[in-house]
Amino acid sequence: KGLDNVAHAILTDAKKLSPVDTGALRASGRVLRINQHLRRVQFGGKGTGVDYARAVEYGTTRRPPTFFLKRAVLKNKKKIKKLFTQDAKRAIRAVARMGSTR
Repeated sequence: KGLDNVAHAILTDAKKLSPVDTGALRASGRVLRINQHLRRVQFGGKGTGVDYARAVEYGTTRRPPTFFLKRAVLKNKKKIKKLFTQDAKRAIRAVARMGSTR
């Protein structure tokens, strides 16, 4: 649940930070669940009609980068750190409850 919350917070901030011309880039943002421990915040791609998200993020020879997604991740850095700290503590407690294997 914590991982989903952080991913959606990043998505929300990235949408706010993305430049708007037609609104298609902003509308193409989504969180993909890769597996139990991995989420991907993604803009553009198949079926979205947006094939320029990477060019907007990183820039081109004609356009400077905006780093809307990178800035969203950095804005949520404390949440990410807290999530990993909580997960590590939870894993340590689980191992401690198992006790010795000898």
